[in-house]
Amino acid sequence: MYKNLLNNFFKKNKIESETPTAPAFANFFMRMEAYPESREKLSEVMHETILSEQPEREEELQAERNEILSSNSCDQIIQIMRRNTDMLNHQVLINKALEFDEIIPKIVKMLKTSLNAGFIETSVRVLAKSQQNVSEELIECFDDIRSPYAQSMVLVLLGFIADEKHIPWVIKKYELLKKLYPHENYCDGAFYGLDELDYRFYHQERKRK
Repeated sequence: MYKNLLNNFFKKNKIESETPTAPAFANFFMRMEAYPESREKLSEVMHETILSEQPEREEELQAERNEILSSNSCDQIIQIMRRNTDMLNHQVLINKALEFDEIIPKIVKMLKTSLNAGFIETSVRVLAKSQQNVSEELIECFDDIRSPYAQSMVLVLLGFIADEKHIPWVIKKYELLKKLYPHENYCDGAFYGLDELDYRFYHQERKRK
């Protein structure tokens, strides 16, 4: 339906930054959920590499992991999500969060006002992996989201969960964020979202980058 529209979009627009931006990392980690074996291997390599260089980190890492695993309410998990959680515990935290169905609407509500980058990044990964598709809710409240960083991350997420009919809407958000924040990379979130929509609906046979 919108294949030509997307083709024209990608001819006219590109990622400006030569180094990976926050939306690029968010897109990468969400994509990795489709390849659990590769994700686990990557996690093992990161764990071994980081702890070999920072062995003193092991004790705090394990203590934080135990706290996550022993949490018995979504409110406890949300509090942990709002902290600067060790990146080596992110997958454990995401998996634990998904044990609580009631956490999903709470996350969606909090994304409207949160300025906490760590919470925003973990939240969109939780929503991407959740069986509850909240794309319509996020699109409906998108303009009420206070942080342009959160808006950017939500647009990455929508690439994985939104319907094909929303492609023109995402393009408009790309144009708006690029206009409002010409010296930031917030519009990259829409770019990666559109790239994922393009893959899901028109190019599933292509090799992933």
